[in-house]
Amino acid sequence: MRHILSILFASILIIGCGTTTSPTTQPTTAPTINPEANQSNLIGSRWNVLTINGQPLVGQNVLPFTIESASTVSGNSGCNSYGGPISIDGSNIQIGPLVSTLMACADNDVQTQEIAMLRAFEQVRSYQQTDTNLNLLDEQGTVVVTLAQQP
Repeated sequence: MRHILSILFASILIIGCGTTTSPTTQPTTAPTINPEANQSNLIGSRWNVLTINGQPLVGQNVLPFTIESASTVSGNSGCNSYGGPISIDGSNIQIGPLVSTLMACADNDVQTQEIAMLRAFEQVRSYQQTDTNLNLLDEQGTVVVTLAQQP
């Protein structure tokens, strides 16, 4: 019995000595901010809305957002088309006031989302651009709309 315990102890000791722990690197999900983002990169760019106030979209519709020129944006908010002025100065950006068509939404959730999106656009004061996304931030620096660049 003593011989079995000695073998068991030796096995545990050998196994314990054979394993080493190494620090693991955690993958980062933080986007890389594009330092070369500027007004000229944004003009003519086309995006799709991914989130509004941190919430994923409701429904199946793609919600395009286009920066038509240095002074104009347009898009679709789910049930209605919208457009209006934009002002870009460095990383500062202002959108609106926006005007939209006045079609009623058949889905109340889409109608609520549409109202939230148009309000969020008008709260935008700055942006951060990555290789594939555009984050629109309010006065406090909170992301209010996230957009993905159209291919």
